[in-house]
Amino acid sequence: MLKLLIVEDEASARKELRYLIEEASSSVERLQIWEAKNGREALEIVAEYDIDAAFIDINLGDVKGTNLAQELVQFRKNLKIVFATAYDKYAVEAFELNALDYILKPFEPERVRLALTRIESSCANPEETRDKISRIAGEIRKLSVWNGDRVLLIEIDQIVFITTADRNCRICTLQGVYYTNQPLTYFEQKFTDHSFMRVNRSYLVNLEQIVEILPWFNHSYLLKMRGYEQEEIVISRKKIKDFRLLFDF
Repeated sequence: MLKLLIVEDEASARKELRYLIEEASSSVERLQIWEAKNGREALEIVAEYDIDAAFIDINLGDVKGTNLAQELVQFRKNLKIVFATAYDKYAVEAFELNALDYILKPFEPERVRLALTRIESSCANPEETRDKISRIAGEIRKLSVWNGDRVLLIEIDQIVFITTADRNCRICTLQGVYYTNQPLTYFEQKFTDHSFMRVNRSYLVNLEQIVEILPWFNHSYLLKMRGYEQEEIVISRKKIKDFRLLFDF
């Protein structure tokens, strides 16, 4: 939740800036906005609430905006300051106070959007950012593989099987074969939420790419994979029961 404060003595300007901030936000539900018409109200709000950033007019009725900013930061050291004013002559003074941004009236939607983006970036929690990246990474259905000096992105659904090859792994897809130094256990863990199964010590197969399941020696079974029908992939005894349940045979 991003918590913002608008400090502006004109009600119409407060209303306009609030509207532009909400329009610029990707999620209004994750946004809380307080309004103050003077320095006294701003100090009370910042003292009571954990405000992330304040949009402050320079010319307020009871205090100069730059002086107010200094006082507010005394309450919240991590408070981000954006000056929102009709005068550009205070810009140097504002940035000497380490203001995050300085936007001029009449407010332009794109400038408000940029200011909000800067606030969100500066307030981002590194752990939350990493969690978000991990979550997105888990949803991407592509696998990156080095090919010379390039990184190829392979559709996971196009992978037929992955098998050990000396100290490397051979990734067999419907488009071709690729090699990587990642161990087979890496792919087994990576594809936990996909339709892959480790059928023996050397093979991880895409269940969607199985063409046939054939009887084999000693009551075992052999898999025939799409595009690689000559590859002999034997289901280990430990996995036969799972296969019978999966494919109901």
